[in-house]
Amino acid sequence: MESVSLDTLTFDHPAASRPARFSATLHLPERHPGPFACMVILTSSAGVQRHREHYYAQALNAAGVAALVVDSFTGRGVRRTVADQTLVSAAQMEGDAFAALAHLRSDPRIDAGRIGVMGVSKGAGATLNAAIAVRQHWRRGFPHLFDLHVAICPGATAQHRDPTTFDRPIFFMLAGRDDYTPAPLAIDYAERMRAAGNRRIRVKVYSGAHHGWESLGPVFDIKDAENWSCCNNFIEDDGSHFVIAAGRSFSEPGYQAWARQHCVTRGARAGGGTAELKQRATDDLLGFLAAHGFAANAVAKPPQDAAIRA
Repeated sequence: MESVSLDTLTFDHPAASRPARFSATLHLPERHPGPFACMVILTSSAGVQRHREHYYAQALNAAGVAALVVDSFTGRGVRRTVADQTLVSAAQMEGDAFAALAHLRSDPRIDAGRIGVMGVSKGAGATLNAAIAVRQHWRRGFPHLFDLHVAICPGATAQHRDPTTFDRPIFFMLAGRDDYTPAPLAIDYAERMRAAGNRRIRVKVYSGAHHGWESLGPVFDIKDAENWSCCNNFIEDDGSHFVIAAGRSFSEPGYQAWARQHCVTRGARAGGGTAELKQRATDDLLGFLAAHGFAANAVAKPPQDAAIRA
């Protein structure tokens, strides 16, 4: 395991314009030859956890895939964002992800044509944002894209009005009993992405699972959790939010203020995972990666830069 320190990619978004330095740990497979396919792993609101982010890194390494676990919190003086999601925004995590992508593309041990991004919950939301075409304009011409995306229990109350992506594979892994980031919202977003032209989208719902199924044992209450599941809105191409319930658009700060007054609640359930469920979901993840060339014996691919749309 190697530690690296990187500067975030700032871009044209009110919550992603502040410079910051963050840390990450690179996990390389020991029993496979390189160059390696690699997954950037973004954290949930709980921060980097052994049973989640490091677990996925180990599972990827065992399959011959490298992993870069991004810690978007510690460098910003934050331990967790469960009770206040503004402490570190999903947009800031998106900037960290693209900074990590640029770093990995310069590492000769990594196959620059096989770099993906994945995350759980908050990290999954940033993972989906990284796939949206209009956001590439906001990144001021940054030329690189991730080669695939895996979103585990993403929040999908805020969906881009134009859900066009760059046609990279996307895997939605959802929990059927999720009251924190409900599966039906993510299913709707996946269908809208398909309708906008991306046919390489897979959705799987684990019917008996709760949010954060990586935690084995009983379901537990997160009493202080900010719950945004009732705050449905569309993100416009200029970054503003059209709030359906209010019938009007807000700036990013205005939306945050309106939502906390009108639709954000407290509390959610999480955990309740079993070893069988966790292994089944992990096998599905690794199968998805292998199907798209992210396997130890896959042929290296030439990197593809972004074709920024007018």
